[in-house]
Amino acid sequence: MAAPRYPRGRFLLLLLVLLGVTLVTLSGRSGNGGMFARARSYARQVIDPVQTAIHSALQPVGDFIYGAVEYRSLERQNQLLRQQLASEQSTFVQAASAQAEAQQVLAQEHLGYLGRIPSVAARVVNVGGSNFEQTVEVDRGSADGIVTGQPVVTAGGLIGSVSSVSRHLATVTLLDNPSFSVGVRDTKSGAVGVALGEGQGNDDQVINVNVGQQLKKGDYMVTSGLPLEHFPAGIPVGRVTSVLAPSGAFQLDVSMRPMADLVNLQFVRVLLWSPQTG
Repeated sequence: MAAPRYPRGRFLLLLLVLLGVTLVTLSGRSGNGGMFARARSYARQVIDPVQTAIHSALQPVGDFIYGAVEYRSLERQNQLLRQQLASEQSTFVQAASAQAEAQQVLAQEHLGYLGRIPSVAARVVNVGGSNFEQTVEVDRGSADGIVTGQPVVTAGGLIGSVSSVSRHLATVTLLDNPSFSVGVRDTKSGAVGVALGEGQGNDDQVINVNVGQQLKKGDYMVTSGLPLEHFPAGIPVGRVTSVLAPSGAFQLDVSMRPMADLVNLQFVRVLLWSPQTG
């Protein structure tokens, strides 16, 4: 069998590389001068292009391997950073929520309009009803002295009254419920009327206000406290948004917007009050 024949150029290149390595080794022992030094210089001229070519050929492979390792490392770091950011955001949200709750509680600690009327603080645990049946459920009940008919307030003023009670829960019918009504009095003119709920997002209607009363837009309404009323006098109820005097009518058409926020309720106060006990 004939011996394998290598291309002449490849054989010559291999020979030159071996020769160069040999000369470099010998010249290293002979110092920086003489024949071997010159031969080493020639050998380097041959070897350097080869080394450069090999480095250029292998550089993309090395870059790929390095990049793959670095990518996995960066991916792990990014995952840790995302987890830390999510944890910090969660902590921030919880702190903000706790602060908002604390502010609501503190705002209801000293309600000047209550005077000496005893009350029970409660948390809203459920929002029920529809646009025409506005109610909320609170976490206090008969075990806390709550009975049906008692007024319920927030820092903004009246929000409704207790409509049903169990031992540890109570349902509150809100001020904007169409079945709700409350006697009101204008703080400026002294005009009295009855506010009727008109559904969520709608201003209450105030009826039974006689023509000739000096009622104006922007006036404040509070509970009237008249006999047979189910609310103590002086609790903020709403602000007048419009006053119309229809031609030939004996009563004004009055609209009023509730003072209290009836949508974002979290904490309320149930007044332990009834018309009989005061």
